[in-house]
Amino acid sequence: MYRVGRNIGQYDTSIAGWSFAIASALETYGIDASEVFSKVGIELDQIASPYERLPVSLVEQVWQHAASNTDGCCGIRVAQQLTPASLQALGLLLFCSETPQRLFERYIRYRCVLSHRHFCEMVVKGKEVRVDLVDERERRSEITNDAAAGYLCRALQLAGAGKNLVKELHVTRALGRERQEIEQFFGVPVKEGQPRYSLVFDAKDLNLKLPAGDSALASQLEASVERYIAGNGLFSEYMLRVRTEILSRMDSGAISLDAVAASLNVTPRTLQRRLSDEGSSYNALIDQVRCQIALDYCESSTISATEIAFKLGFADSSSFGRRFRQWTGMSFSECRSRKAVR
Repeated sequence: MYRVGRNIGQYDTSIAGWSFAIASALETYGIDASEVFSKVGIELDQIASPYERLPVSLVEQVWQHAASNTDGCCGIRVAQQLTPASLQALGLLLFCSETPQRLFERYIRYRCVLSHRHFCEMVVKGKEVRVDLVDERERRSEITNDAAAGYLCRALQLAGAGKNLVKELHVTRALGRERQEIEQFFGVPVKEGQPRYSLVFDAKDLNLKLPAGDSALASQLEASVERYIAGNGLFSEYMLRVRTEILSRMDSGAISLDAVAASLNVTPRTLQRRLSDEGSSYNALIDQVRCQIALDYCESSTISATEIAFKLGFADSSSFGRRFRQWTGMSFSECRSRKAVR
């Protein structure tokens, strides 16, 4: 079974609990989920815990299979299979959130537990609040947004929301026969062909007290989530923002501390302090981004190690080669050969 080592690939993983839920959803269609996962290199029966990390690049192939071989409702069926325990302490943290707003804020802050390729943002617009969901995987399917949105709505219900707080559901795709089941699940009409996938709420509803809210327990669970993030080499919300900014600037080479700090509207000193508080540094994040890009280039046989070294700002291919071995424990050519075999 393909497993992600502690030194590589953690930026691009998802929690196994999601994959178990996908497997259960596929089974409702009469699809042999173990066979589907095995074909992409994941042996479900060898995963010891739902809290293990699996490569997004492999899991997305399963999502693609689901999108191509089901009726478009697989995402909400995945949401129906998820429980608070599926997402380590994060699921329980959402369950004991004091208000819907705190629930969404925690989901956004700790989304790296789920996957770094799935983004969520709250946007306030007058008396409405939008929760936008964006799938940033290479091969996208909006049923992943259905799953995430469905899970958030179920979390609200489990936390004791006395009514359906969702005002509207916006999807970017055109709906077919799945419209009825999706509208029934969310309890609101769906607006299709929208510029973004969103759950829409009345702003006043986000401050409602949730019966299951427990600030003391939430504090303990947040500490548990933080330990899980640190123990699995994941990134906090702030670290992810910095990494994303560095990644967007890597091609131009404009990755100085001053430039990135300015783009985030903080001083260089503040940026360094915040990263230090989270046990990291600006130089460490640059190193991680370079590792990410180098691993992505391993998938392509059309670019040489020398070209990659230049793109990443190394003096020569030898310097790049030594650093790559430190990152992965193997040479660049060995890594490329292994990916070619898969």
